[in-house]
Amino acid sequence: MLVEFNQLPANARFWMFTSNRLLTQEEIASLNNELSLFVQKWTAHKQNLNASYSLIDDAILVVGVDESQTGASGCSIDSMTKEITRLAQQMNIDWLNRFSIVVKSSEGNMAANANELKSLFSEGKINEQTLVSNSLLTSFDELQTSLYLPIKDTWMNRYLAV
Repeated sequence: MLVEFNQLPANARFWMFTSNRLLTQEEIASLNNELSLFVQKWTAHKQNLNASYSLIDDAILVVGVDESQTGASGCSIDSMTKEITRLAQQMNIDWLNRFSIVVKSSEGNMAANANELKSLFSEGKINEQTLVSNSLLTSFDELQTSLYLPIKDTWMNRYLAV
C-alpha cells in the first residue's frame, strides 16, 4: 500500500539507488507513474507492504517500508529490485552502480562516479567541502539528516589526494 514518504517512521527499512545521471522531467513523471503502481501492489507473503518512495535531486531513488505491520521478505525485495532493474533498462539508467553519487557543486547538482572526483578536484570544480551523497546510510533517520556530507567526511575523501 502506497503511503506518503514523509509518513514513514524513523525506523523504516529503506533501499537507496543513485542514478548515473540526472533524470529529465519526462523520465521523472514516468518513474513516478511506474513506481506508484508497483508500490500500491507490493506485497510480502500476500500481505500489503506499507511502503513509499522518493526521488531526491533528480537522481537518488529511495524506497522505504514500514515493517511494523508487515516486513519485507526476500521475495518482496527481489521483486522491488527486479522492478528497479526493469525501469533502469527502460530509461537507460544505471541505478545499481555503488560508485554513482550526486555532487552538489557551485555549478549545481550533477550525477557522477566516485572515480571522477579526483579529476573534478584537480580541475577546481569541487573541494573538500563540496557536498556529496552519502551511500552509507543505515537508518531512515540518517536519510533525513545526513544524505549529503562534505567529501572530506566520507569514504570518498581518498579521491581528493592528488
